[in-house]
Amino acid sequence: MGTSSLTPKENFARAVHCPDDEINLAAASLYAASNEFPELDVVAYQGRIAQFGARVKARLTSHHTSYDFVDAMHEVMFEEAGFAGDSKDYFDPNNSHLNEVIDLLKGNPVALSILYIEIARIAGEVVDGISLRKHFVVAVGTEDERIYVDPFHRGGLLSRKECMTNILGKDRVKNGDFDDLERKFLRPTSKRAMLRRLLSNLKVAHEKHKQYELALSASERIQLLDPSNLRNLSELAHLQTKVGNFGDAVESLTQFLQRAPAGSNTEQAESALRKLKALTTRGGEESSE
Repeated sequence: MGTSSLTPKENFARAVHCPDDEINLAAASLYAASNEFPELDVVAYQGRIAQFGARVKARLTSHHTSYDFVDAMHEVMFEEAGFAGDSKDYFDPNNSHLNEVIDLLKGNPVALSILYIEIARIAGEVVDGISLRKHFVVAVGTEDERIYVDPFHRGGLLSRKECMTNILGKDRVKNGDFDDLERKFLRPTSKRAMLRRLLSNLKVAHEKHKQYELALSASERIQLLDPSNLRNLSELAHLQTKVGNFGDAVESLTQFLQRAPAGSNTEQAESALRKLKALTTRGGEESSE
């Protein structure tokens, strides 16, 4: 079945409507971007990713090590193509759009990590996304050959101690069991969580630029990915209110209150819901006059 008759939101929903390990990260990321780039050719951009992957694969022998693979990735992605993190305008929404990352050769940590993972997949390697505190990197290989790579800083290597210090701080790492800490805190990130982080970055970027309709669109896609995410449901209601979708905001806040755990502090949400219901009731009365 073709995708031409589907909306960008429907295409994204279809791309993530499968078990986590079957999600094509590149396709899902590109369909997420297609809301803002209606003419985006998802297949063409997947082809460009495949070309990078083929170039990496061509440099590997049949008995290559994880270090050989990281070297090949570094040559293709960072030395030859020139990908790098955008530290000058970190909150540019384009840094979260995979098509723009490929075109402009710059992005934020999670977008560049997704690109790294997808190029690696084409080259025949499994690479994990690793969520740090306010940063995102990738991990190549297993056990003693596990290598942590930072795509945002042009493929620089990180030790597991540096990764854990980023998450826990120096004091908790200093006397810890590195093997145990690595198992607990440097676990692979699910594909849904990576996409959620990508879209959360996009939502924040649009809010900073006061582009609330676009921030709302990102929040709606997060809800598709993770319907049980109460925090996003609350933020969704806030953005719906911002753009004047009061009826939708009432529905989102009602769901939030129904699903909030017992004992949660819901006073703010309850107050907001009362005000929204008053607004929608008044609006309905005015339209019927």
